[in-house]
Amino acid sequence: MEINTDLGQPRRHQYNKVKIFVDFLLLLFAFVLAYLLKKGNLSFTAVYFKFLPIYLSCWGLSAMLSKKLKNNHHEKGHMKQLEPFLSSALYFTGMLSLLIYGLNLYELSRFIVFGSVGIFLLLEILLLSGNYLPLFRIRDRESGRGFSITFFLLEFAQVTASFFVVHFFKIGTVALLESYQDVLLLIYFLWLFTGLLVHRFRIPRGKNYLGTIYPFVKSTFIVLSIASIVVFGFRTGFSRLLVFGSLGIYACIEILGISFYYMRRMQRSIDVPEIDFFEAPIHPTHLEGAGVVEKVVEKERVEAKKVSVSRKTFTASLVRDKLKKIYLKDLPPVFKFIDRVVDLDTVDILKSEVLDSGNPYNVEILPDNALNFFVNLHTLNDFRRVNRFLVKVNRKIKKNGVFIGKFEPCERRYIYFLKNYPHVLASILYFFDFTWKRVFPKLPLLKKFYFAVSKGQGRAFSLAEALGRIYYCGFEIVSLESIENFVYFIVRKVKAPQTEFTPSYGPLFKQRRVGLGGKIVYIYKMRTMHPYSEYIHKYIYDKNKLDEKGKIKGDFRITGWGRFFRKFWIDEIPMWINWLKGDIKLVGVRPLSETFFNTYPKGLQEERIKFKPGMVPPYYADMPKSIEDVWQSERDYLQKYKEHPIRTDFKYFFKAFANIIFRKAKSS
Repeated sequence: MEINTDLGQPRRHQYNKVKIFVDFLLLLFAFVLAYLLKKGNLSFTAVYFKFLPIYLSCWGLSAMLSKKLKNNHHEKGHMKQLEPFLSSALYFTGMLSLLIYGLNLYELSRFIVFGSVGIFLLLEILLLSGNYLPLFRIRDRESGRGFSITFFLLEFAQVTASFFVVHFFKIGTVALLESYQDVLLLIYFLWLFTGLLVHRFRIPRGKNYLGTIYPFVKSTFIVLSIASIVVFGFRTGFSRLLVFGSLGIYACIEILGISFYYMRRMQRSIDVPEIDFFEAPIHPTHLEGAGVVEKVVEKERVEAKKVSVSRKTFTASLVRDKLKKIYLKDLPPVFKFIDRVVDLDTVDILKSEVLDSGNPYNVEILPDNALNFFVNLHTLNDFRRVNRFLVKVNRKIKKNGVFIGKFEPCERRYIYFLKNYPHVLASILYFFDFTWKRVFPKLPLLKKFYFAVSKGQGRAFSLAEALGRIYYCGFEIVSLESIENFVYFIVRKVKAPQTEFTPSYGPLFKQRRVGLGGKIVYIYKMRTMHPYSEYIHKYIYDKNKLDEKGKIKGDFRITGWGRFFRKFWIDEIPMWINWLKGDIKLVGVRPLSETFFNTYPKGLQEERIKFKPGMVPPYYADMPKSIEDVWQSERDYLQKYKEHPIRTDFKYFFKAFANIIFRKAKSS
């Protein structure tokens, strides 16, 4: 007799009569169920009546040896509570194997004998271990989570479906052959054993993606290891395709399902862009993309003028000293850039802030409309919500206040790999880097996976997109500088962030254009520029000269595939939607953005808005050489159209068609 010496405490090691009775019922139920599954009926043969006392005796001995039916609620931890049940199952299986061999009971079905043990173990753990169903305990003490019936059934359905898929592939039928029943039994046992071992049948609650999928990956490795030992070590004759094929398919489905579950659970807290479409990837050709960055930066460097933050002069130069000796001590090129562009003697240290933080909270706590000078040295690529961060900065800075930061343009990424790896390896690494950091965030389904795993850190921006985001959030560029792999920017707050327009990432997007009567219409086109390019249109126009057709020379906003689209007029196809809606006609002056429209002569502006714009502009018929010639071409067309509209459009259409086919005129 065991004596409990702790007064007021339950007797830990006393056998629990309820557990014994329930366990006995579970044992009988498991045996009957296994027999029914195998035979299809409950007509027990003589050999099974002879075997039943042996079966019950082995159960009793294994229960005594493992002490699983004693009060063990004091045990903490998942494995501590599972240990006696797993030990009992091993004792039970070992005793049955020895007795069947010793008594020559070979006519017994292995499926019934060992299948019943597996079913019994499952039912025991579900009902008696205290970890899952609420017969003895509702929740696990450590995690506070219980067993999910739905999750378990989904897992069971997946492993079953995987087996029968491979079975159909191998045999050509889903009807289970008797010779393969033992294989299915093995797979079920491995799935159940490892699932219970690593806590796989609980709803995953990992703090991050790797923590969520870890139990499932671990379980897969254990299953494959045990299966390898059974198939190859014991030479069972099991079909390797059935065993490993089923387990492999099941593992893939399981990981995929858990990944989608995790993304769904994290949907409210991750930075998923609100755009549902994507921009097709571009592939900068070696140094070409980096050259674009250098050209833009050099132009800004030459044209930059020293900026005064306020009218006062602070002779103590506290800001300059702190930047040089503390904040930018290890970044002298960055200090030289700031000191060259900003008159630091006009910066009040009481209205300044310098950070190197990727946590938006550090910006949120600053007072609104209080700063004249704000620096954050943390790269924009690591912010989960870039626009939200820039909007917060805008809110904290006074009008005409200066904001300084940095970003890594994707055009520089290839140079980074070339500097650090051999050429071939650099190309391979860049491909995967570009796909993960540039393509995945744009795709409707994969972007959720990307943001769930990466938390938005290290996202790749093109130069045009980064500058467009800055303008979209109410800033204008003062100067840019390329230092190492980053572009540092100095911008000035000029207005509140945009709210009337929604940025587009998609291949199909709408352009804001001046239409009939000066009314704004939205023209559909296939995207040929980087996202947010529309917000730096005036900036690009002011910094670059126009070509003979009035287009910006060397416009870095145009993507590589965008040039291809323009060459073959693919980008113009969606404009047929506007034609069907009646916004435009087939032939007519080009619908212009408000920025471009305002550069036209006043008289031509007034003439243009008297008529609907067109899909095929007159300059494709006249092929002008300069912007003045473009204007004159439009004047001539409008005059002729007023006199003979149908004949004029007919003539201009076929002349433009001939130039497009034979003179390779490109889409604008």
